Amino acid sequence: MREMNSPGAAVTMAATLLLLVASGCTGSRMAAELTDLGYEWVPIPGGTYMMGDTWEGTNPDAVPAHPVTVPDLDVSRYETTVAQYDWFTSRTGRPMWQPDNPNRGARAISEVVWQEAVDFCAYIGGRLPTEQEWEYLAAGGTEKQKFPGTDSAEEVEYYARYRENALAEAFVVGSREPNRFGLFDMGGNVAEWISAYYEKYPAPGQEPIWHDLETFDMRLVRGGGFSSELAVTAIYWRAGTLQDIRSPSIGFRCVRDR
Repeated sequence: MREMNSPGAAVTMAATLLLLVASGCTGSRMAAELTDLGYEWVPIPGGTYMMGDTWEGTNPDAVPAHPVTVPDLDVSRYETTVAQYDWFTSRTGRPMWQPDNPNRGARAISEVVWQEAVDFCAYIGGRLPTEQEWEYLAAGGTEKQKFPGTDSAEEVEYYARYRENALAEAFVVGSREPNRFGLFDMGGNVAEWISAYYEKYPAPGQEPIWHDLETFDMRLVRGGGFSSELAVTAIYWRAGTLQDIRSPSIGFRCVRDR
């Protein structure tokens, strides 16, 4: 083993320090660029809640309700926008998203496949939320609200863009009211890609069986989109689709471990 006071060790240590400084500068520059594009991380305290349809208990995909513990997280206040995704493609050399589409800027990104959403989140130091995390974020914490921001179906229009109050395209993010965590568009606008999930909710006393993301192409989206019915914006509603589908009503947002 080389002694730490040897010339070679000193050079190695100096090189390591330079790499760390460079990495920090790059990270700071990236954070500044994202902030300029409206990207904002919101710190969320973790907690334990009852996941699933705890209201009517009639949605077969969302029962039985079961306790889930979510860790402390950072989450994007808004759905990922076209401008932010343009920034990502310009930095990584990927093809520009729909270069002929004039609707850019702060409009929610859509028509990206699951892996592209995964790659964006990883690039900025985050990841897609698990289904358990997403529902907790949409519900506003341990004391859940049925819809993101409200328990009343009559008030959903103030919090979500869905079939009854939207056009046939994704909207500028944040055009409705935020939920209790200060997060916008957790219901409606575009549905959001989910990372890990289990296909069926576990019965009492059973361990959940997690979906095999490596073997199967099926993925989940949550929250509903501009073309969804009101019921789909409920925080427990689940929808499955193939991971390589490009839909004008599917986008994503990222979370980050703390």
